[in-house]
Amino acid sequence: MFGYWDALYFVFVFIIGLILAYLLDKWAKRSGMGTREVGDGAKIFISGEDPDKVIPGFEHLEGHYTGKNVMWGLTYALKRFFTALRKEHTGLLTDYVSYLVIVTAFVMGVLLIWG
Repeated sequence: MFGYWDALYFVFVFIIGLILAYLLDKWAKRSGMGTREVGDGAKIFISGEDPDKVIPGFEHLEGHYTGKNVMWGLTYALKRFFTALRKEHTGLLTDYVSYLVIVTAFVMGVLLIWG
């Protein structure tokens, strides 16, 4: 089984996955707290972010989720890293190509030395 790809195994596992997803969906709906599926209370709640509220600086994404509240821990933890990257971001294609050439030369050097 681990040396070749067999379509029957794939179809079998895919069907089992669909059945498990269906059963999980039914269980979640039955054990839920009665969330309204239509009307005013049917808005999606994603970490407290309201898609109808306009976020300053994100006016072009009105009605969309920005992910600001979902990824706050990552952005807070990597704030210094993102600040350093923002300083290096010039928007010039030649800078990015030079970074690519430097990284490629470094990787090739490492491969040639330690092979």
